[in-house]
Amino acid sequence: MDEIRGVRKKNVIKIIQSLVKQGGCTKNELVFYTGLSLSTIDSLLEEMLKSNLVIKEGYRESTGGRPSMGYQVNGEFSQTLCIYAYKHDKTITVIGRLYNLYSEMMEEKRRDIPKLDRDVLCSFIDEMLNAQVHAICLSLPDSDIDIKNRYKQRILIENNVYMGAIGAYIKHMQYDSIVLLDSKNDSRLGIVINGHLVEGKSSIAGQTYFMPVINHEDYKNRRSMKGRSKRLVLELQNIIGMLNPEAIVICAQSIDEHYVEEELLKIFKMSDMPHLIYIDNYIDEVMLGMESISKDSLFDKISR
Repeated sequence: MDEIRGVRKKNVIKIIQSLVKQGGCTKNELVFYTGLSLSTIDSLLEEMLKSNLVIKEGYRESTGGRPSMGYQVNGEFSQTLCIYAYKHDKTITVIGRLYNLYSEMMEEKRRDIPKLDRDVLCSFIDEMLNAQVHAICLSLPDSDIDIKNRYKQRILIENNVYMGAIGAYIKHMQYDSIVLLDSKNDSRLGIVINGHLVEGKSSIAGQTYFMPVINHEDYKNRRSMKGRSKRLVLELQNIIGMLNPEAIVICAQSIDEHYVEEELLKIFKMSDMPHLIYIDNYIDEVMLGMESISKDSLFDKISR
């Protein structure tokens, strides 16, 4: 019985993902995109229509034969709420975004607060919550706030750099391997190889501070552009030497990019060099990553 449920679950996910990706399909198109039989498509679509997960979009224009009905996912059937909080200066900025099943942002709220605690977080969530939200994803700074007993929705708590790496991969799908490097404070990496996030045995993969090949004094010497640039060269040297990714997204402050590239080319051949992408912050990347895994979680729940 469990094996049958497992097959059904995979088939439902295939249909949902095809409908979302294509923006709507006929039954025959679903057969083509999913590889499932027409009878399986018929049976599962009937269930999805009853639950209102899938809706009819009307008959397609005929190409000579009988017009075919088109189907699409009901984008408002389920929503995800993503909350990201990060420190800067003496405040904490909290950002909330609501997404539908088509990854469209429905609403955004931002708030600067002096301190993040359970009451403040729950108040912020309550302002954005609605009946369609089935998953809440959180990425919070150095926080052990537990809200799982307060909400009936599925709660996901994620590492911001890991989520940023997933978001960077989604933004730059032309690269099979990509690394997000947060070089502003205690440097951390998010690593995606062949579409898979690398977390390691105990989720400390990407903590460059643990690398003995980097002099920890370099982490303290970041007041000047030269000091920050020299440290970045060391970090990139280790990333390229160990992972050799196709692209590295770098979040850094006031870096001499020309100096960084010149120093790296003294060590590596041009053919070894990844595409270096500099960004001021990775808020959008984190949100993209959280939305992506939240939606996967919803699809998993819906297909049970």
